[in-house]
Amino acid sequence: MKLVKFTTDDNPVFINPDYVVAVKKGMKDTAIQTPSVSYTVKESVEIVVRLLGAEEVARDITPALPKAIDL
Repeated sequence: MKLVKFTTDDNPVFINPDYVVAVKKGMKDTAIQTPSVSYTVKESVEIVVRLLGAEEVARDITPALPKAIDL
C-alpha cells in the first residue's frame, strides 16, 4: 500500500492514492475527496496530482450556465 503525506492546518495526513475520488482547487487550499472524507491540504493542485501519480491534469472547461436576464 502506497501512502502519500500531505500537510494540513493541524497534523499531516497520509492518503492512499487508490481511494482519491477528486482533487479540487479552493481559494487558498486544495481539497482532496475520498469516498469517506474530504481533506483540505496546503499543497497546490499541480503538486497534489503529481504526488498522487497522475501524468497530466484534467481541466474542466465547461462554461457555467449564463444568468437569466429579465428585460
